[in-house]
Amino acid sequence: MNRYPMLLLRSATLLFTVCLLLSGCQKDDDTVATPKTIADQILEDDQFRLLRVAANYAGFDGAFKSANMTLLAPNNDAFTAAGLGSDGAIRALPQAQVRALLAHHILYAPLSVSAIPSGQTTVETGDRGVVFLNKTSSTIYVNGAKLVQSDLPMANGMIQVIDRLLNPSQSSLLATIDANPDLTFLAAAVRRLSVANPNLLTALSSTASNNLVTLFAPTNDAFRAAGYGSITAIESTSSQTLSALLSYHAVQGSLLSYQLQTGMLTTLNGARLTVFTNTGVPTIKGNRNGSSANIRQADLISNNGVMHIVDQVLLP
Repeated sequence: MNRYPMLLLRSATLLFTVCLLLSGCQKDDDTVATPKTIADQILEDDQFRLLRVAANYAGFDGAFKSANMTLLAPNNDAFTAAGLGSDGAIRALPQAQVRALLAHHILYAPLSVSAIPSGQTTVETGDRGVVFLNKTSSTIYVNGAKLVQSDLPMANGMIQVIDRLLNPSQSSLLATIDANPDLTFLAAAVRRLSVANPNLLTALSSTASNNLVTLFAPTNDAFRAAGYGSITAIESTSSQTLSALLSYHAVQGSLLSYQLQTGMLTTLNGARLTVFTNTGVPTIKGNRNGSSANIRQADLISNNGVMHIVDQVLLP
């Protein structure tokens, strides 16, 4: 008769133990962190404080929750280097400009470092522009930015941290020229190529990335200093002369500023330019120039190449 209370006691003890174990397991399950999204990481990681400000200001936060994406995430140093080191500086820009800037940092596919081939690769960004990935033995560059922290896996993709902002690209080198009010003389010269050098005109105006060109683009003041006092003067110059001149400012392939090393470059007309990097900053010298031209604005990316704005017309 006494054994039944003992069995009941043992059963109750066993049941209590099982419940306790299940309760413990449930508690452990509740404390397992849900994988963070890219949006979560931007919100929580202080190296992205300025990126967070830009996304909030532009109403862009939701874009970081999209599935299967890679964010080329500019850190605070990247914003500071671009003159956007404060909340006020970011909010001084038009919201549409900030949205376009952020869209250019998105790739709609997960991208790990191991998937990037050696050498240079062109990839499309979220704004239908392009960036150039260049993988060397020790460094990966995105346009002129260095990859400083790689392969941060998120629930909805990957974060790759870069130290410079990526400016939205233009559809072509010609579109880049046309968008700059300080390159109107160059734009007039390029349009004279339709008869004398249609191949060069096509290369500059193409929106495809299968025939990349690097263009050293002289400013309006550079043309004036070279004896072209007005657009009328350019329009009255023979198209053959302009063809030879502009061909001397173009090099096959895309060379960003960090890739310009001391030595010679062969231009599209077969002549040579000389690059100097003695001061750590590349300068470019034509055969008949008395001094080297300075790059006033570097690494303007387009679908068909890269442009560097220079302060002299390069003379073959």
